[in-house]
Amino acid sequence: MIVSKVFSSYIFRYSMSTVLVTAISAMSLMVFFYSFFSYYYFKDVEQGFTDELSDITAAFEAGGVDQVNGFIDERLRDVNATPYDYWVTDNDNNHLAGNSEFTPRFTEYGGWLSFDMDVFKNDSDIRYMGRYVIIADGTQFLVTSSRSGVPAYTRFFISISFLAFIFTLVMGGFASFFMTWDFQRHVDRINQSIKAIMAGDLSERLMISKSSSKSSGDLQQLALHLNMMLDRIQYLMDGVKQVSDNIAHDLRTPLTRMRNNLVTFEKNCDDDDLVIVQQLIAEADNMLGTFNALQRIARVELGESGTEKTSVKLDLLLQDVIELYEPVASEKSITFDVRIEKVGMLADRNLLVQAFANLLDNAIKYTPENGHIVIALSQKNHGLVFTKDECPARPIAVLTVADNGCGIAEKNYEKVFRRFYREEGSRGAQPGNGLGLSLVAAVAKLHSSTVVLRANQPGLSVYMVFH
Repeated sequence: MIVSKVFSSYIFRYSMSTVLVTAISAMSLMVFFYSFFSYYYFKDVEQGFTDELSDITAAFEAGGVDQVNGFIDERLRDVNATPYDYWVTDNDNNHLAGNSEFTPRFTEYGGWLSFDMDVFKNDSDIRYMGRYVIIADGTQFLVTSSRSGVPAYTRFFISISFLAFIFTLVMGGFASFFMTWDFQRHVDRINQSIKAIMAGDLSERLMISKSSSKSSGDLQQLALHLNMMLDRIQYLMDGVKQVSDNIAHDLRTPLTRMRNNLVTFEKNCDDDDLVIVQQLIAEADNMLGTFNALQRIARVELGESGTEKTSVKLDLLLQDVIELYEPVASEKSITFDVRIEKVGMLADRNLLVQAFANLLDNAIKYTPENGHIVIALSQKNHGLVFTKDECPARPIAVLTVADNGCGIAEKNYEKVFRRFYREEGSRGAQPGNGLGLSLVAAVAKLHSSTVVLRANQPGLSVYMVFH
């Protein structure tokens, strides 16, 4: 798993790009030095041939063939001199002097002679190159030398350059892999801590081992600053929670007392005041319901639901919720199209009942009279396309609640999960406090599931995807 992360890591790709650029740069530098060396090497070779031709020509002009033979014998006896071969021929190509009476056949390349074995051919064992000059009377002077080491040197340089390039890539690849692997281990630790924090455990802190490596030192600094930020967030969240608890405690008690007094007063009030008292009781119940919903959402988000997950048959649980809401739907002549498959999983039964009830309640609330609601539970997505964030793995179950009501604008899909958020068109049309989908989202998160909204044209389709 970590190997695939290494290869897909930006750091690994960046490191390998750096290694490749470095290898190409090094090879280019070697080519530059080779070209520089070759230029001066062949310039020196050319000067050597020029000097030899000048000396042998001067010897011929000074003493003829005898002087040339003496010059050649002297050169052959000098062990420190570069070994050359000499030929002197007349205007009719007759041999006059030299190491051998055999005059080679040669090919000329821009003033250079190549014969017997071309220096540019790679299938030869012996290579010769030379230069010649012809004086006014037609006498031709030819100086040659074996240069078999030049192609060997060229092949040696090319081989070394290629091997150095491959070696740099391989060693750089290993270095990049292990550096990224070490870095990825620290990143995975940070990600695990972040997931625990996202799950609601604000006391979790980022922990990575201290190391002398620069990458881990940078991550250590990042973890330190993130931990400081988390400390601040936890402090603020604790403050908000404390304020919320105080408000709930301070307001729920007088609200409950007021409601109880209203119920007592309802029994003894006149008929003219009965309707007003009943409305006040309903308002008190609504406010108490809002406080209770807020506290439920807070407990669920913090993982303090108070119950443990047990084996739950989702099909039977959903069927119970449907039976509970069938009378409410029948009052608006709304029909249910129920398609339920047997599905079981570990879950908090009470929280799922609240989530399913909220989804059905919303669907009934915003579906017009004589409307239609589809309720489905399946282990398959039935062709539905979810993004990786919506469903990172094969779903365990998919709950669908689709109505043909007013729907929700697509731009507001994420907003409707916020507390107290309601679309402008629904505020006056239906009663509510904007906490229903917030509780559904919190319950879904606790059960490693996601809530996905899609347009139903008309209406809205809500998918609770368990994975």
